[in-house]
Amino acid sequence: MDITDPAVATLDGPCSIGPRRWKEAPLAQRLFILHNMMMRIGDRLVAPLGLTSSRWLLLGAVANRAEAPMLSDLSNDALLSLQNISRMVACMEADGLLERFTRPGTGRATYIRLTEKGREVHEKTKVQARRFAEAFLAGTCPAEIERLESELEHLIQNLEALEREVCVTPAPAAMCVEVPR
Repeated sequence: MDITDPAVATLDGPCSIGPRRWKEAPLAQRLFILHNMMMRIGDRLVAPLGLTSSRWLLLGAVANRAEAPMLSDLSNDALLSLQNISRMVACMEADGLLERFTRPGTGRATYIRLTEKGREVHEKTKVQARRFAEAFLAGTCPAEIERLESELEHLIQNLEALEREVCVTPAPAAMCVEVPR
């Protein structure tokens, strides 16, 4: 969809100059904008700790597990490809934040855990997480937060169903790109 196409976009705001709006999916556009803003702000909050928003989320995903997760668990939780998760883990391993290990009797399954440095950095991110959450949810009461979480979960489930449907259909060759190693 080309949002610069006048048939798709409308102008908003004073002086008829403002953001383009998707006529067909204004909520989806707002959610994309929200995601991009959250990632940009998250990057700025944790950059002094040597993290990006994506690595911050992965660090928290590993830290908040009772048991060390497998790469596939992290991939499923984050809804990212196994290749993406593996690359992020490799970078964080090189930075001394995470380590991979195997367990006897589990075949080739690779597990991930925090290193001591990873635990220290994760502790430091908690201050930024509180700062982010307080600013993000300012003026929103607990009941509204609960309702939003429920509605967002519903939208996630809808997209998971669409993804299953789309995955049944083979992707065009142009979308099947080999990632260099």
